[in-house]
Amino acid sequence: SAAALAANKGHADCFRFIAEVGGAASFLLWLRGRESVIDANFPCLLTNPTLLDLATKRSWLNAQLVRKVQAVGSDADVNLIVRRDDMLQGLCDALGVHETTGQVNAQAGSVNVTFDGEAAEGDGVRREWFGQTIKEMIDPNRGLFKSLDGGRTLQPNPESGDHAADHLAHFALLGRIAGMALHYRESLDVSWSAAFLKAVLGYPITVDDVASVDPEKCDNLRKMRGYSAEVLQAADLTFALDTEMGQQDFVVDANKRRRVSIELKLDGANIEVTPDNLEEYLQLYAEHHLIGAIMEQINAARQGLGVFLDSVLRTKLRACCTVAEFQLMLCGAPEIDVDDWQASTEYRGGYSADSEQVKWFWAEVHGMTPEERGQLLFFCTGSARAPATGFANLMGYHGRQQRFSIERDDRGVERPPTAATCFNMLKLPPYPSAQTLAAKLRLTFWAEGF
Repeated sequence: SAAALAANKGHADCFRFIAEVGGAASFLLWLRGRESVIDANFPCLLTNPTLLDLATKRSWLNAQLVRKVQAVGSDADVNLIVRRDDMLQGLCDALGVHETTGQVNAQAGSVNVTFDGEAAEGDGVRREWFGQTIKEMIDPNRGLFKSLDGGRTLQPNPESGDHAADHLAHFALLGRIAGMALHYRESLDVSWSAAFLKAVLGYPITVDDVASVDPEKCDNLRKMRGYSAEVLQAADLTFALDTEMGQQDFVVDANKRRRVSIELKLDGANIEVTPDNLEEYLQLYAEHHLIGAIMEQINAARQGLGVFLDSVLRTKLRACCTVAEFQLMLCGAPEIDVDDWQASTEYRGGYSADSEQVKWFWAEVHGMTPEERGQLLFFCTGSARAPATGFANLMGYHGRQQRFSIERDDRGVERPPTAATCFNMLKLPPYPSAQTLAAKLRLTFWAEGF
């Protein structure tokens, strides 16, 4: 077929065009179950997130992981006997994680789980173990994670070391378990922040990623782009940050409460922020804010994940998958009640529930697969999961209620929809037809918010 020829010859743009007009359906159907041939015969399909659907990417990844486990052989297999009253006891030793440093010494292998004193075994027991172990690890009393959006997404706690001396071992275990869950195609009942996932997987961090953990700070950073040279000079900013120790932005020693200056680049304290270097400042600030205070936790989680997802495979994933797609692979696509979502939505900028575009939007959402709904919700809110208590209780920054809203965007119908995740808002242009809206809406599956 033309689609197969374009993919084989490496003509990604041509393949995308053929797919958009419906000419690649039979080829993509043929690929199902043959994902192992993609690397050898159609590698260009792994160069852009828009070329393959999520199901095919998921099957491709599974084929890679199965091959990795088979290459290692049974010597790496793990047999776990777990106590229900202490799911984590002995887990570090069994999975090759140093209990103090979090260093990982393990290979990708199968895992068989039984509960102490029980005869049951098999996939169902292993699935229960995944769920119960993750639940125990993210228990707020452990202090490993924190949430700034009412618990919908989790981010490593910069001060996790204050709660447990072995905190890095727990983050390495998290990565280790995540890798095994991907291998077995099991979903973990948790939703990590986009910034944390990007850092672990090695996606570039941008200023917009600050919104996933601190929307107000992100908004303030963006406003700086509108500052004149005079305003920036008056602000007296340099490439160094000065604060009280213990705040999230900074790597701190909790036992010493004192002011410190952290340079964002070499000799940063002597480099003034100007319009010419403002973008560099914002980028370095974002990286420091999102990564600097939790670098040890990120590295530990990445090392644990690396048993299954090594650096080569992570590089391929970054090229062919969005962060939202990886979150759906790892955490699954929970059922989203579209009726509840629609009933709890507010409208702004001239839209109402009776607007044509709004009716087309909800008709399209009702027709989506669970994975597509999860991708759309991730684009709009930063999480692929709905609130456990319904969309009426959708939360924003610092636990404040912030219902989902659709705002009319009159900047041009040639533009795709955009989002403001800190406000749980979709900005939707007044497209002239349902078909145009559907096509534009699907572009959000491979885009970032804002």
